[in-house]
Amino acid sequence: MAVSVRKPVLYAFGVVLCAGIIGGIWLWYRTHCVLITNDSRIEGTLVGVASRLSDRVVQVMVNEGDTVHKGQGLVRIDSRSVMARKAKAEAALELAKARWEDAKAGFRRQEIMAAQAHLDQAQAMLERAGRDFRRMEQLARNDGGVTQADRDAASSAYRAAQANVAAAQEELALKKEGSRPEVIRAAEAQVMQAQAELDEINVLCQDSVIPSPVNGVVAQKLVSAGELVAAGQKLFTLVNTDDIWLNARIEETRIGQIRVGQDVAFTIDGYPGRTFSGRIYEINPAACSVFSLISTENVAGYFTKIMQRVPVKISLPRLDSPETDPGEPEVVFRIGMQGTIEIQL
Repeated sequence: MAVSVRKPVLYAFGVVLCAGIIGGIWLWYRTHCVLITNDSRIEGTLVGVASRLSDRVVQVMVNEGDTVHKGQGLVRIDSRSVMARKAKAEAALELAKARWEDAKAGFRRQEIMAAQAHLDQAQAMLERAGRDFRRMEQLARNDGGVTQADRDAASSAYRAAQANVAAAQEELALKKEGSRPEVIRAAEAQVMQAQAELDEINVLCQDSVIPSPVNGVVAQKLVSAGELVAAGQKLFTLVNTDDIWLNARIEETRIGQIRVGQDVAFTIDGYPGRTFSGRIYEINPAACSVFSLISTENVAGYFTKIMQRVPVKISLPRLDSPETDPGEPEVVFRIGMQGTIEIQL
């Protein structure tokens, strides 16, 4: 009877012992051969979209949650004031070009002939003034009743005629020579300035419809039709779906056990029962505390050692890859979702 009672006890003890051994092996394996942490969340690049125009919103083409493609229009801004500036800039450019062409061409033949005629007239007046002056001098020497005032008037007229001839000669020489190089360069610079202003306005005209800079999802819509927006004002926040990753913070005591390129299995709290695969592609060179807004350094003289964690970036799988079961509910990796990772060491 004692033997029959002892056998079940031994059997139960053996089962418990085997379970304990298996549990111990499993615990040792999970502790030493597998790295597990639930300090992980999905992160990504957030892209702000702003306006370069200061005007009224005509049309908003997307809503929050919409998927957008790079180059797709997001919002339309009233561009009538910009188009008016464009017309003004085009006119200014044409005027600058005309002045530049005139400067390069120099003076026209008719202008040179007019300057020559002006010189001939000045020389004729000089000859007449010279004769009058010499006659006054001759009469004065012969005591011909010429007053000093008459002599001074003749002398002044003669000097004025000489000055007019000199000015006419200089004018004719300049017109024959053409425009000075510095005048041509200044006219060319005005053309370049007018062209640059027109190019800038053309860019603003294209920005009347603001396109999406990336492939992504609209996370925030900060504008409505009819609103007056200013240049530089943020209108949308987009999640760049081409730049999303799982960020895990690994304890510093175990960071040496992992490497770039290592496979990772992970779960996301929002999709229980689903396991995804990724790969480590970046191990941050600094611990998380380095980027903390509040310093963890103790300046009071006391020291408490705190376990540091190092950020590790893990790639996310393509949701249209063959490993994705089409029969499963749709999975969307959203920034901020938390998960648990498992790395085989």
